[in-house]
Amino acid sequence: MQPGTSIEFLRDNEPPVRSQNTRVIAAALSCGCKPAEKAYSDTIEDTPDGPRRTVTWLMDGDAKAVFEPITEREEIPFGEVVKRFNSREWCMANPNHPISYLRAYYDNLNGLMDFVKKSTPSILIRRGNKTVVIPANCSPEIRDKMLAML
Repeated sequence: MQPGTSIEFLRDNEPPVRSQNTRVIAAALSCGCKPAEKAYSDTIEDTPDGPRRTVTWLMDGDAKAVFEPITEREEIPFGEVVKRFNSREWCMANPNHPISYLRAYYDNLNGLMDFVKKSTPSILIRRGNKTVVIPANCSPEIRDKMLAML
């Protein structure tokens, strides 16, 4: 992360496939917002109350969503809505049309869902004031080295 960079985050304890935050991130990406570096974290921590999952999305706080006004009313039949929604070419040629935003959201949400379904939560361990996050897919040797630092 660059000095002076602004970061915004959304965090909750829901599985990312069910979380409203995943849908908010898909909508924000569809409107031109950008993810931060290492934009996603999914950890599980063993707490006295049982396992606690924390999912965090990081977004570039300096990126802005920009909306161009629609200047005239348009009425189109359902068949035309389907045709435009299914045409990536039409959406690319008309990026400020509501149908294009809906298609971008659809594509972004599907991409995020694929990503989170393939991702495995990391294990978060706290001992005193020290914390370590161990990737679920790391080797036993790396895990042991990380635990030794606590």
